[in-house]
Amino acid sequence: MKLVDFSSIRLLLVEDEVFIRSTIKRMLRSLGCRDVREASDGTEALKALVDGFLPDVVLCDFRMAPMDGLTFMQQVRAIPEPARARMPIIMLTAATDEATVRAAVALGIRAYMVKPVSPKQLSDRLSAVLGKREEADEAGPSSPLTKQGFRRTGLPEC
Repeated sequence: MKLVDFSSIRLLLVEDEVFIRSTIKRMLRSLGCRDVREASDGTEALKALVDGFLPDVVLCDFRMAPMDGLTFMQQVRAIPEPARARMPIIMLTAATDEATVRAAVALGIRAYMVKPVSPKQLSDRLSAVLGKREEADEAGPSSPLTKQGFRRTGLPEC
């Protein structure tokens, strides 16, 4: 696994639960992440992107209102600017049902993390995704993943 300098990454954290969002942000800070932007739902996250923030990676919950994570991902993948449309998205969720995972895979997530997460899981997953970012970007948003279902997606799970 490629070593990642967390101090230089830009991260967008999309989570509606304030306690969970602040806990994950503290974990990210402890890893050395300096540029962490927060959004409480997909609408707020899209606004951050439209306003010019270009994260290296997005950590996104799925069950939020008014715009959930799947809708956010659909909107991101539809952006005509390739750098934004292809940015790596890590699913951060309590949902482990096959339908949710299949929908996320179809939209090109790079990995998923089941809440609650530990600092080590967060570090490992970010390192894996960011270390493979260049390879995945060349291949396209959904290429390293299959659409074969929850246990056969090939996605690294925490």
